[in-house]
Amino acid sequence: MQARGSYFDGLSSQRHDARLELAADGNWCLHYDTHVRSYPPASVQVGSRLGNSARMISFDDGGHFASDDHAALDLMMRHLHGARHGWLHSLESSWKWMLLSVVVLLLSLYLGLTRGAPLAARGIVAALPPGIEAHIGRQTLQFLDDYLLEPSQLPAERQQQLQQHFAPLLAAHPDLRLRVHFRQASIGANAFALPGGDLVFLDDIVELAEDDDELSAVLAHEIGHVAGHHGMRRIVQNGLLYWGMMAITGDISAASDTLAGAPAYLMNMAYSRDMESEADDFALQQLHHQGIAPVHFANIMRRLDTAAASEEPARRTEKLLHMLSSHPDTRERVRKFE
Repeated sequence: MQARGSYFDGLSSQRHDARLELAADGNWCLHYDTHVRSYPPASVQVGSRLGNSARMISFDDGGHFASDDHAALDLMMRHLHGARHGWLHSLESSWKWMLLSVVVLLLSLYLGLTRGAPLAARGIVAALPPGIEAHIGRQTLQFLDDYLLEPSQLPAERQQQLQQHFAPLLAAHPDLRLRVHFRQASIGANAFALPGGDLVFLDDIVELAEDDDELSAVLAHEIGHVAGHHGMRRIVQNGLLYWGMMAITGDISAASDTLAGAPAYLMNMAYSRDMESEADDFALQQLHHQGIAPVHFANIMRRLDTAAASEEPARRTEKLLHMLSSHPDTRERVRKFE
């Protein structure tokens, strides 16, 4: 049994016509020019067959033998390894196995994205020092203040009044180190939570509220996001995806940018349905504890939906912070507060 091909000694670029054969004792014998070299099986690495491309056989002395005589090579490999040989080529040659592989890959990706990454993110965030979350929150708020937000136009007296109104809810969670900020922006009525306890209310949502308890209801929901570490969990989930892409593509820059780009991640991601449900359940519980009617949350949610629907399409597309919004347009969430 022998295969013909080209031999490179690893010391120069010179190509030698050669033949490789499998001897009766199981050793590989390489013949080129006037030379004959013998290699035990353990010192030979035979590349897998991929289509009709030349297969590379590597020797432990640095030499390489390349051949497209697949029939002969397959025969020798089957003699050495039996049915185990050629599994990659068999998979490549069978459309059924290829289709099954694609289905398994897509299913694995789906389960990884919807189940694996969120579960892993929850565990990773729980193990992070609190200072990291607080630092990312401050960094994000600074980024927003520099590029997207303006100082609040609410009178200082009104801001102080709301701070006093929010005080019981904030005091109920001293471990979260909650801080309420008021800002102005051209993105409409909105409120959002940042990692580390920073809660931002925009002027438009304050003006939209008909009762301060409606704002307390929104605050309770945002505290739910902080308590559930939802912002950090989303950052970690995105980071896991980037690390996965790095593993597949070899692009190490994607991994190094994960934490550095945390503010940008926060601006371009939405809370998942599960996170919204967690925050809603938290808010409902807190409203009951504070003696605030849950219907206030339903009322302002409807008003937010109406305000969003009445905006011009051009303005809606300019909502750069819309993915931070924690009050998406859904009737299901309103029902539990009625």
